[in-house]
Amino acid sequence: MKEIGQSFREARETIGISKSEVIKDLNITESQLDNLEDGNINAFKDIFFLKETIKKYSKYLNLDEDDIMDKFNDFMFGYTSRIPIEDILEQTREIKILEKQNEVNRVVSPYTMKRKKNNNVKYIIIYVLSVIVLIVLVVLIVKFITDKQIEKKQLVNDFYEVIEKEY
Repeated sequence: MKEIGQSFREARETIGISKSEVIKDLNITESQLDNLEDGNINAFKDIFFLKETIKKYSKYLNLDEDDIMDKFNDFMFGYTSRIPIEDILEQTREIKILEKQNEVNRVVSPYTMKRKKNNNVKYIIIYVLSVIVLIVLVVLIVKFITDKQIEKKQLVNDFYEVIEKEY
């Protein structure tokens, strides 16, 4: 990273651009510019901000952006691959704890709260079973009524037959 920072400083000084011009044009602080040109990666908390600043600064100085970014990515790969897995796991645990704390402290309104999904399956099953029972009842009632009508007709017919036989 020091090599990238040195190339930035040399290019800026060769072109004759002052630090104040760079600070104003790139909208960064003087300490960020100094740390960038010194190759001090630890001064930047956000790696994405650092990467974006390197891209903007290399374009600003008319340097080969792809070459600079390749060097930066190689440096980052070497830098991050030396971090022990225990440290990564510890950071992950700390982040999860902070996320849980933020979740507890978060302001909740009807518009931002997560709604629990209603389990509608039991209601659907009850509805379907009710409809089936209702259909079965209707069919049974209709069958009963038609059977009764048939039985009445048979009785009436039998009555007429008996009357006809007697007379």
